[in-house]
Formats: sequence, structure tokens, C-alpha cells
Amino acid sequence: MFFAQAAPTASTTLKTTVAQEANVIFTALGWVASAIIVGWATKKLLGWIATKFDQSPIVKATVTAVGKSLQILIPAYTVFWFNHLNPGLIPDTYDKGASIAIDLLLSLAHTTTVFHLVAVPIAWGQKLADETENKLDDVLVPMISTVIKLTVVLVGGVKAISIVDADTSKSILGLLAAGGIGIAFASQDTLKNIFGAVMLIVDQPFTLGDLINTGSHEGRVEALGLRSTTLILVDGQRLAIPNSDLANRPIVNITRREFIRAQNMVHLEVNTPAEKIQEAVGIIREIVSTHEGFDSRQPPLVHVHEFADWAVNIRVMYWYFPAVSAKQLEFNQKLLLSISGRLQKAGIRLAALGTPQN
Repeated sequence: MFFAQAAPTASTTLKTTVAQEANVIFTALGWVASAIIVGWATKKLLGWIATKFDQSPIVKATVTAVGKSLQILIPAYTVFWFNHLNPGLIPDTYDKGASIAIDLLLSLAHTTTVFHLVAVPIAWGQKLADETENKLDDVLVPMISTVIKLTVVLVGGVKAISIVDADTSKSILGLLAAGGIGIAFASQDTLKNIFGAVMLIVDQPFTLGDLINTGSHEGRVEALGLRSTTLILVDGQRLAIPNSDLANRPIVNITRREFIRAQNMVHLEVNTPAEKIQEAVGIIREIVSTHEGFDSRQPPLVHVHEFADWAVNIRVMYWYFPAVSAKQLEFNQKLLLSISGRLQKAGIRLAALGTPQN
């Protein structure tokens, strides 16, 4: 009778235990599902709020990054706390594996959070770059962003592997160190070009769109990459110059010059009388004294340069403000025609190479 009465009691207890465990598991799944929904809803809500801060890029980036981070942080920490509050939920046989899985989930959540939050300092850097006139800052920000994100992914990956197997992570770190040294030796030229790009961005001898002369080439800067800088030459061709080479060259920034210095030579006939030479100098000085593009800081210079075998040479030097080549060339044409006309009216003849002497 005793055993007959005890059997139903044990069976009932087992059923009750199984029902309680099933209830806990379904409750856990419910909490996780709810956390996933809450995380998704939080991301959507903060994403919508972020659109209201278009005029504040840093705030917008912060709100967006927080929303994306919470989408994974909320489910990850829900699993962690539910397991912490229900220590007997997972059987002892699977407890170690479950603990590793939860730690791995938290590690991935933290890595993802840092990855998204990188957007905040990048937005701040982009804001500073937008406030400067030099467009090279706009190139530097994406470069830094890529490097930081790759670093976060690499560190997060090694951390995740160390949770699963610490010895494996040490081996991977050793391989990365050895591989890094090998890559550094194999890609010295690439590294030189990258450092060259950094130096060009820091020194800022030019910006995108500037017309520069590198000694052997003259062109407009179209793009600055990690490996090379692209110029559109004056004949329309595109030239890629390695950054390491360009960084070591003397660079003349034609766009940034304040003025254009122009020089002309007026050739009078070699037998022109001295008084006529003096008159010619006076006429030319009168024409250029307040010329177009004149600036009092740089008054024009007109003087007899030399008595050559075939002509008396008068040098005319002036400075044109601002440094707009097209306008200066147009003015120079008007200047020469004006000088020629005035000298002809004064009866002063211009010489040409090979003019016969009387």
C-alpha cells in the first residue's frame, strides 16, 4: 500500500517540476521576444527623433547611435539578467556553455555599441572640417572613421574569440603581430603613400580644386586618396602622383597667389633720340599709373632696360590684383595696344628684331 500510494506522488511532483521549468522557459522566451521588440521600437523612435536635429549633426549622430546600440543592448542584457535571477533555469550540464554564450552575446553587444558610437566623434570632426575652407579636412575625416571602425571590429573580434577560447585568441594575436610586421615590410611604398597623404592633409599646401605646379606638372587638384593625388593637367589629361613623391616636392599653389606679376618689353628703334626715349617712358608710365587691377602696395615700374644691337628696350612691370589669369591676360592685351597707339601718335616708332639700322 505504501508503494502504491508513493508512486502517484512522485509522478505528480515530476509533472509539476516539468511544468514549472516549461513555464520559466516560456517566460524567458517571452521576455527575450519583448526585449527584441522594445529594442527595435527604440531604434525606430530615436531614429525618428534624430531627423528633427538636421541642423545639429552631432546631436543627430548621438541619438541615432544610441538607438542602434539599444536595439542589441536591450535583448542582450535581458538574457543576462533573466539568467542571473533564475540560477537553476539551465541544467548544470549546459551551464558552462550557456555562460559562454551569454558572455559572447554581451561582448558582441558592447562591440556593436562602440562601433555605432564612433559616429559621434566623427560627426564632430566633420563639423570642424566643414567650418574650414580647406577641403582636404573633408578627406581626412572618412579616413579616420574607417581606421577607427576597423580597429573596433578587430578588437571586438579578438575579445569574442578570447571568451570562447583564451588560448586561441593568444595565437591569433601572435599571428596578427607577425602578419603586421610582414605586411609592413611588403607594403613599404603603400605605407609611405599613406603617410604622404597625412602630411599633405596636415600641411595643407593645397586644397581640392586648387591649381598647382609641382615643378614638372601643372594642373588642378581633383582628388586626394590614400595612395595618390589626382591632377587634371592644363591639357585635360588626368595624372596620378604618388603621395610620398608629391609630399617631398616643392609645390607652387597658383590659386592662392594674391596677385599676378606681369612683365612686357617695349622695343624702340635703336636710333630713337634720347628725348623721344624719355617721352616714351613718360607715356607708358602715364598709361599704367592707375591701371586696371592696380594696388598701391605694388606700383608699376617702367624704365629703360638696355640698349641692344637692334632696339632700345623699355621694361614694363606691373602687379595685377586679384590673381585671375583670364582677366589679367585680357588687360595685358589692352595695355599693349594702348601703348602702341600712344607711341605711334607721338611719332615714336617700335622696333622689330631685324629692323634695319639707318
